[in-house]
Amino acid sequence: MRTFRFVLALVSPAVTGGATVAAQAVERTDVPGRGILRVTFDPRIMTWNDEFTDAGRRRLGFALTGDTVGSRYIPALAQLEQNVRTVTGDLVPVIRPQRLGDADRQPLLPRFVASLGAGLLSVRQERRTYPITAELGVTSRLSVSLTVPIVRVATRSAVQLSGANLGLNPRLNVAGAAGAYAAFFNQFDSTLQRFDQNIAAGQYGCGTNPSCAARDSSAYWHGIYNALHQITYGVGQPGSPGSPFMPLDGSGAGQGIDTTVARIRRDMASTFLVSGFDTTFLLPTDTVSGALLQTALLDSATGFGYNFIPFHSNFRYGLGDVEVAAKYRLLAGAHYAAAVKALVRLPTGARDSADELLVQSIGDHQTDLEGQLTQELIAGPLWLNLAVRAGVQRPGTRVRRVAPPDAFLVPAAATATLRWDPGDYVGVDVAPLVRLAPEFAAGFTAGYWTKQQDRYAFQSPQDSMALATRLGAPTAAGVLDQGTAEHRLRLGFAMTYHGATVEGGFSIEQTVSGGGFVPGATVYRLVMRTSRRLF
Repeated sequence: MRTFRFVLALVSPAVTGGATVAAQAVERTDVPGRGILRVTFDPRIMTWNDEFTDAGRRRLGFALTGDTVGSRYIPALAQLEQNVRTVTGDLVPVIRPQRLGDADRQPLLPRFVASLGAGLLSVRQERRTYPITAELGVTSRLSVSLTVPIVRVATRSAVQLSGANLGLNPRLNVAGAAGAYAAFFNQFDSTLQRFDQNIAAGQYGCGTNPSCAARDSSAYWHGIYNALHQITYGVGQPGSPGSPFMPLDGSGAGQGIDTTVARIRRDMASTFLVSGFDTTFLLPTDTVSGALLQTALLDSATGFGYNFIPFHSNFRYGLGDVEVAAKYRLLAGAHYAAAVKALVRLPTGARDSADELLVQSIGDHQTDLEGQLTQELIAGPLWLNLAVRAGVQRPGTRVRRVAPPDAFLVPAAATATLRWDPGDYVGVDVAPLVRLAPEFAAGFTAGYWTKQQDRYAFQSPQDSMALATRLGAPTAAGVLDQGTAEHRLRLGFAMTYHGATVEGGFSIEQTVSGGGFVPGATVYRLVMRTSRRLF
């Protein structure tokens, strides 16, 4: 989320304290005189509903928007597709290993594609930062400052779904579903065990023959049992992700599941004389809607385990990362000035949560070391300002759901505390302003910012193995590195005013290009500043 802050921080419209020079729109070279306290209130509002990626610009709600919302961005649907195809067959008629004839063929089914139907997810995100900076002049050239930011993040979203071939797992919203599934799998499992015992005892003519109809049927039925169990409970390990969706009863996939289960029951009883399996597999009857999807999002056992309903307006406040800085003015000529600044950004920001969908970070909660060089060139009414900054971000830890960046709905079981080494960054800003009156100036801003790739790693091999156990397959922490190398270009307009005792400025900026995952943001900024002598 560092891009968000720097889209705001790299442009700073304000006015100078001198009466003969115009204001500027990036970091200033001047410092308050010795004993003077300069206080700046610098509210900023940033809004966006799309983002720039390496593949182009896209809406924030891309994952649930389209004619067919499916497994491309929702890993749980990909696993569901695989399990349903195991049960129903895929594209071709499936003959059970018993080879009992054409009457026992599975029906020809189309390839099952799990879909939440046609969807539209609209998302608008907003970030308001209210930093207060107190800067004290130590000498005529040196100052120290403290910046305390209060951050408010807000997300407004709404979702519409129609035409899904899926419903919620009945364990989420149907009374008695847990008991019905327990009875189904207890009967299926106990009957399979008796069947395997009969095979081991030499029944059905198998003996030492490595391949026989009964043994082949047992292997096939065990595969069906496992697939149905994962459709119902997920991968089945403690703390594993649940299976929030199932094919609708009456859909092609639902009919295929019913047919498979009915034939297994019949063949167990009539062909192999193993009775006791007479239950049916419960499937949902209500199509997934926006309201039902929220049920799946909030449930932590069978669903995704997010901690609030996202599809409405919500916001939260928190303390951002406090900044402590020292600034030294190297040159202060009539036409050219330069200053350097050293800044430490402290890990005071509120930690974001991996359990928030459409999450915005209030602060990085890790230490940054930043150096800045600011130069000003004055030629008649023209004020040209150039600021360059570079930062080193210190390693820390971060709690994340381990999945590729395009995965929109990730189960809570994918959550892990990881080592995190955020990428270092460089920013360049230029702002030509023209003084239109002794107290008023206006002009344009342009800025480029780039950040290296973040690096994620497990804290220990045991953490990696624990995650693999929960998910049913190993997942590298490095998948989170994708898309964290960012760059963006923004353009804007600024105007400033200074009077005898107060200063102020206003700017509007727009991100026009970028890569990684960079908000296509509009930034509004208002600066109010006053000074007072302390000694």
